Amino acid sequence: MHMHTASRRRGSRASAPEECEAETEGPELSALLRWSFAAASIGVWSPVFIFSALRNTLYVIHFGVGVQPLSIVNIVMGWWNALNGPFIARWADAGVLNRLSLFSPAEAWGRRAPWILLGTPLAIAGTAAIWVPPSHEEGALVAWYAGSYFLLVNGVTAQMQAYLASIQELFTTGASRKRAIARQVPFLTVSQLVSAVLPVIAFSYTPDTTETCCIPASGCPQPDEHDSLPCVCYRDAPDLFGVHDYRARSPPPPPPPLSPAESPPSAPWAAAPWVLATDAFAPDYVAQCAAAANASADGLLSEALKLRADACGLDPETGEPSGVGTEFWRFGLVAGLIALMGTCAFLAVAPARRTPISLEEAGGQAPLSLCASLRATFRLHSFRVYAAIMFLSQCYMSHLLTNISLYLVYVVGIDVAQVGFLMGAMMLPVIATRVLSLPLYLWLLQRAHPASVYSVLRAIEAGLVVLFFLLLKAEGNAEGGPQMSKLTATAAAAGAVLGVTQSPNDIISHMLMGWAIDEDGVERRGLRREGMFYACNGVCQHLSEVVVALILASYGWAGFDPKQCPSEQPASAVTAIELSFLVFGPVVLALLTLLGFAYPIRGERLARLKAQVAVLNEDRSRRITERNVSRPASTRGTASTRTLAEVVFRSRSSRPDEVALSEQLTTSSVPYSEPASEAGGAAASAEAVSAEAPDKNSSSKHGIADEAGGEEAVERDLAVVAPAPLSRV
Repeated sequence: MHMHTASRRRGSRASAPEECEAETEGPELSALLRWSFAAASIGVWSPVFIFSALRNTLYVIHFGVGVQPLSIVNIVMGWWNALNGPFIARWADAGVLNRLSLFSPAEAWGRRAPWILLGTPLAIAGTAAIWVPPSHEEGALVAWYAGSYFLLVNGVTAQMQAYLASIQELFTTGASRKRAIARQVPFLTVSQLVSAVLPVIAFSYTPDTTETCCIPASGCPQPDEHDSLPCVCYRDAPDLFGVHDYRARSPPPPPPPLSPAESPPSAPWAAAPWVLATDAFAPDYVAQCAAAANASADGLLSEALKLRADACGLDPETGEPSGVGTEFWRFGLVAGLIALMGTCAFLAVAPARRTPISLEEAGGQAPLSLCASLRATFRLHSFRVYAAIMFLSQCYMSHLLTNISLYLVYVVGIDVAQVGFLMGAMMLPVIATRVLSLPLYLWLLQRAHPASVYSVLRAIEAGLVVLFFLLLKAEGNAEGGPQMSKLTATAAAAGAVLGVTQSPNDIISHMLMGWAIDEDGVERRGLRREGMFYACNGVCQHLSEVVVALILASYGWAGFDPKQCPSEQPASAVTAIELSFLVFGPVVLALLTLLGFAYPIRGERLARLKAQVAVLNEDRSRRITERNVSRPASTRGTASTRTLAEVVFRSRSSRPDEVALSEQLTTSSVPYSEPASEAGGAAASAEAVSAEAPDKNSSSKHGIADEAGGEEAVERDLAVVAPAPLSRV
């Protein structure tokens, strides 16, 4: 069987939507390295996800920072995050860090591992520091947020682009990429469970943000032994023990709860024994919730003062600031967990050092300049469609994750202290249904094009998202105030549906991007530019931060003020928040549905691409083997010395005739041949796709061909299946 016969067999199997290529995993990776690379996804994705999901809840609701200054920071950082990617990608693709002695030789380090080492500490610092600002003054908070965000965007650009590019380089077919993403599922599930618990840890208390004590529609807030009311609900935070101003305006008190004889002389309330427990609370709170104040304090001023000291971060003995407020241990614990998860990204370094593709393996082609590489990337129609999908998808998901807490508090009307619990109740079903539905999608993606699956899921999601947000609002505005049991059930149902519809997105994304990169590599005779592709995608995707920032700014333009109680927000602000979820989200999902169906690499074009990529992979593997054999042992580094049979035909379904062919190619030193003509190249590509599989006697025929043709037959067969330039595909 000649080489074009083998290619026909692969092309025939590839005509189905499922990748049926040989189970090549690119460079030879042990099971340990493959799973190590998958485990690194915890450190790559979790800190960024937590930052995106919780930053507005933290800085707007809990720190009370105005939405306008935060929007300005987000817009600036969104542009910076979009523009710094191409430079880092160009340097990574060209192996700039490999010129340093620390990361040399390139064969031992690969192009991606140094950038993971460089970016991970910056990403950890940015995502953890945002939780522990040194001051709660608004100007200091904005500056701290901007500095943390700057560290984050630079670290994540270096780290994530290297990790994503490594997926394409380590796993060279759509099927192997799908398996690589599937291996990440158990690790991402664990990290998502931790992420679901973080809001419960961080936000299950009422922050001291507003200028007055807010009384929620669900009833009077009551301090307990674990948490107190926010400091603003107590009389005068600086004057912890001074109650004379309020007592002077109070009616004559009944008998005191304590007498001087029952109280030690050093007790702070001993000098004013005739004070009611309610005197420790703010007048506006007492006016509406006097019974709750008396019940929570059990009629004892001492307990009320203790709760007040805890809420205001004051020492109960001296009344001086203690430096440890209610959120100190909560936010410190969250920052520590984020930093711990972020360190998992270092697990990708060892596998990333095995990335085999370097400049000398692309037929001696020089890397494109930055501008030329940008033009070449955006020229591809398949990439433009993919980038548009990623941009709109990121707009939708960032808005949903970042601003959902604002919808729950200001539209649904839940108490701020309930935000953490309700967000956790929504995220846990997302995780469960994502995992449980994944086998279904793995089966479905074998039978349907991933872009079509994506479009159908976005259409379903567009119809359901409005329904769930309206149900949440109806439950919140029910007579008697929001009922947490009903709200929790609705939020859990919404999370379960979202988990099902979002489950295959990561797999689909890498498959669509991989095919766009493969087309570019075919046109450039094996010159791979994974880093630039992900950087250009990042240019589009990170500009979604500008859109989300403008949405947040629109709340401020409508009159939203985080220092006012939810019940005191103007109707225009509440309407702006509501419309951003009921209109913006469904419109974006409808556009994503159309773009998914517009993805162009399908059918015959996809089958032809797979056949061409297989040939390029074979040729690249042969040249790697030749290079390693020709170099002195002392200069080979850790480059792979596997035979072509191990690279291309390492599959459970490999047949003897394919193995025999691979052995012949391994001993051949024939250079990769250009097609004789445009027509010949295109016709041969079409023939490789449409030809029937060879008969059962092909193995014996192949043996005869080997004896008769030798290396000339191999050279002729390489010319037959040589890929045509993309303009002719």
